[in-house]
Amino acid sequence: MEKKTEQLEKKSHKDKVSLSGISIVKKNGKTDNNESVIPNIKPTNVEGHYPRFMLHGAWNFLQADIRELSVILESFLPHLEKIGISLNQTSNLTKEIITGTEIFRRLKGISQVELLPFAFKQVPWYTRYTHSCLTYVFGEHIISKLKPQLNFSNTELEAAKLCFLIHDLGHGPFSHLTERAFKRPRGRGGKIPREYDHEHWTKILLSELKDQLFDIDGNPYMHKSLSKEEKFNLEVFSSATQILSKDENNILSQLLSSQIDLDRLSNYLGDRIVVDGVLEEEEDTSTNKIVKLLSSTNEVVENIKRIMNSFIVLDKDEHNNKCKPYMGIHEDAATPVIHYLLDRHLIRYYLLKHYRRESANNLLEKILLRAQYLVRNNEIGALGKTDLLVQTWLFGNHTEAEFVEMDDQLVFNQIRKWSKHTNDPILKDLTLRFTAHNFFCAYSCEKNGKPSKPPKELIEHIKDKINNEFNTDITMYSKELITEYYFTFEETTSKPYHTNKDEVIIYTNEKKIIKLSEYIKQTKNELGELLLDNEFERYMLILPPEIEI
Repeated sequence: MEKKTEQLEKKSHKDKVSLSGISIVKKNGKTDNNESVIPNIKPTNVEGHYPRFMLHGAWNFLQADIRELSVILESFLPHLEKIGISLNQTSNLTKEIITGTEIFRRLKGISQVELLPFAFKQVPWYTRYTHSCLTYVFGEHIISKLKPQLNFSNTELEAAKLCFLIHDLGHGPFSHLTERAFKRPRGRGGKIPREYDHEHWTKILLSELKDQLFDIDGNPYMHKSLSKEEKFNLEVFSSATQILSKDENNILSQLLSSQIDLDRLSNYLGDRIVVDGVLEEEEDTSTNKIVKLLSSTNEVVENIKRIMNSFIVLDKDEHNNKCKPYMGIHEDAATPVIHYLLDRHLIRYYLLKHYRRESANNLLEKILLRAQYLVRNNEIGALGKTDLLVQTWLFGNHTEAEFVEMDDQLVFNQIRKWSKHTNDPILKDLTLRFTAHNFFCAYSCEKNGKPSKPPKELIEHIKDKINNEFNTDITMYSKELITEYYFTFEETTSKPYHTNKDEVIIYTNEKKIIKLSEYIKQTKNELGELLLDNEFERYMLILPPEIEI
């Protein structure tokens, strides 16, 4: 009996370490822990694994781009029908962008959810291309619905629709992952270098796309003057570029960027479908008390429907004074809005930022940082076989034409080459781990079962343990260098709703205009109170799985 108790104590010690009252709880950072899970192979285009519409030139076989959209959004069609969204014939300009431009089509190779499909076998590979098309369909629906209330020209209305399609053009490989990896300084408060900032590249690629679509100077076989339709399309595109520049602040910019914009509503549906795979595979997440508050997919569809039907244009402020028109939500959809804000928070921080994904992401970030260090310190020979395009991208002096060629698959292929040919011990080890899916392990820092920031002494203790127990060729390097690539401390805090920003405005049945936070307090809405009081907090340590703490 004493032996059994001693064994249990030893096992418990492997899962939890305590210092100064802080418990370090081991989380699942690996993907191969559940061999019994067999992925469901479903006929869906959410995964982005180069489905049939991916081939260049395939659009030539399509007489109408409505067919193209129906193929791209195949997985979403039943949900769109329930919301009340139908796929309409799009303009020639939109058709050309979707089907005939590499700048937009490259988004098929950019993951929307980073390495979540690596961490969970059931999660589909959802791309920026699919997300952009879905957001466009949402935007077209709302603009058409609000048209009688909007005092905008046809050019401005068409420009707004176009904005929803092209708002994400500048994302690089793995979306925000590379932006985080190259931040300086690392972590919170770091600044994304311009050469990797998706907003910077969106502006550049919009300019390049405009030249491709309308530049007639370089082609002697094109008409030297634009037709009436082409002139209108040029005005639409120029107006869309101006809206996306964020220099304007009107109803259209609110629909593009606010706490309840259509980009977020599109993500609300797409991400909810994606996290079904997480909930199906991860028992610890599905039994989480907070995650149990998450709306089902059908409830999410109903929330979106009610929110979209309740958008209203207001021209008076809370004090009934005349003001510039802005977007509000009718009181009939106040509860769906609260559900949406809370759901989005749960999806983003409890499910999409799952420990498994963070562990996989962290290893990829370390690989990119090491490779970038070697490139920028003139140690390119240590990389082994390296694509010149990848070298240029890591160095940070890539042109728009070179950036357009960068996608997830190119980085994946390069990592495989490094794992075989690099003679840098750190890059060799990291890439071998990645190709074997032997990701790092994540630990949660807790006190009395709640997230708690660990003291510096504990972090230094774990760093020493890594340096003392590491048994590879990498031990030739300094202690600081080893912990730079094999240890990460990350803290994350976030609120589901921000009362210090432009709040969601509720238009009540009594024709009063009130901020959502005040509406929640006045109506004593229980779910709303949870929304205002809830905050996500996590302190995470990430290190190699062979180091037990």
